[in-house]
Amino acid sequence: MKTFKTEVRVGVAMFVALLLLAYMTFTVGGLPFVGEEGYRLRVLFHTAAGLAKKAPVQIAGVKVGQVESVALVDDAAEVTLRIDSSVKIKKGGFAAVRTSGFLGDRFVEITPGRESAVLADGDRLASQDEVPGMEDLMNRFANIADDVKAVTTALRAIFEGGQTKAALDEILANTRSLTGEIDRWVKQHRASLGRSVAHVESFTRTLDTRGATLIARAQSLVDSLTQISQKIERGEGTIGKLIYDEASYKKLNTALDDLGSALKGVEAITQKIEKGEGTVGKLFSDDTAYENLNAALSGFDKTLNRIERFKTHVGFKTEWPLEGDGEQKGTFTLQLQPRSDKYYLLGLVNDPRGKITETTRVVTVNGRPTTTTERTTEHKMKFNAQFGKRMDNTDLRIGLMENTAGLGVDYAFWEDRFRISLDAWDFNSDDPESDRAHLRFSTAYTLLKHMTVEAGYDQILNPGLDSLFLGFGIRFEDDDLKYLLGSLSGFTQ
Repeated sequence: MKTFKTEVRVGVAMFVALLLLAYMTFTVGGLPFVGEEGYRLRVLFHTAAGLAKKAPVQIAGVKVGQVESVALVDDAAEVTLRIDSSVKIKKGGFAAVRTSGFLGDRFVEITPGRESAVLADGDRLASQDEVPGMEDLMNRFANIADDVKAVTTALRAIFEGGQTKAALDEILANTRSLTGEIDRWVKQHRASLGRSVAHVESFTRTLDTRGATLIARAQSLVDSLTQISQKIERGEGTIGKLIYDEASYKKLNTALDDLGSALKGVEAITQKIEKGEGTVGKLFSDDTAYENLNAALSGFDKTLNRIERFKTHVGFKTEWPLEGDGEQKGTFTLQLQPRSDKYYLLGLVNDPRGKITETTRVVTVNGRPTTTTERTTEHKMKFNAQFGKRMDNTDLRIGLMENTAGLGVDYAFWEDRFRISLDAWDFNSDDPESDRAHLRFSTAYTLLKHMTVEAGYDQILNPGLDSLFLGFGIRFEDDDLKYLLGSLSGFTQ
């Protein structure tokens, strides 16, 4: 038994050493712990010439990611960008391929949009026509030079003859005279021409957009009025009955009398309010009642603000011991956090060793009485109720742990993704096999936002019950609970 205990302790020491070695390796090497951080966006460019893998992605000249891959999709280049998780890009923007300097490397520049929503992993970002490279610019300059040369050659051929030049001079003189006359006439009638054009444009727009609509509405109005008048003549509907039905007329007259009586009652009430009589009158005329009501409303508003700031976390966890009978232990946790440095932890624990029963019997064997003891172990639900206080990266907890007084300490690092915990409770145990306090050491790592894996050493001070264990848990926060409850209510409807 001592040898086994030594091996277990050596194994725990090796486990802690491996964790520390992994932490130093990833910290010093600058490597991510699980996969690559960030999210991916896809952009479809007409061409990605010169754009290499791992090329930088920038916003306003600041690098926010890199090019992950470039692939051909339907005669276009699909570029996958990996953006740092700390950068949130608003929707409605676009991406373009740029060149650093005159002959520099190609990179991708993102111009964020102005929408309130942000892009998520896998979304597609619109593209802008990319800036042409130096080869494209040289080809365009060459084409322009060829066109200019052709035009100058044609002009030289035209102007070589003297008659052509004289004819052109005459055309230019006539054109100059005509444009001068037109300019003088336009200047004289500029105001009237402007008004005429404006009237014509307004009239045509009205005819185009409203003519047909007005005709249709007028025809519909005439048809409706015709139907209403015919129903009234036949005594149908409320107005028809009111005109031709004597009983309806009497009912209307009675209703008007009742309305007059009601208005008299309202007038009497308003007079009492103006005089400051009654509860409502005192509320309007008495400053003390107004101040009390205002104070009550202010207190109610503060209470609502406190409730709004109250954060809630719900978690489920299951543990499997690596030694012994291997029965799993389940835990439900509810964390209420009114402030960032203060919280209350409530929970239910399904303990496989929750209830130990011993039965003593006296049995006669070969004429001699023999005492036998039978021990029965049963599952039992136990309750947790702890108060927690956060100080930097350390949490201190005290309260009830599985129906007994206890305390615990947690140390978190890597932005609370990795946690080391030490808990102690059940200092006066009634379990015959557990004559010392229940001491537990555990480590937990958050793989994703909601999932956690756990490993540790339980019942350290009680030989025979001590064992290593592995665990898995899920955890939901306020926003997750609101989404789940909203989805359930929509499903039931």
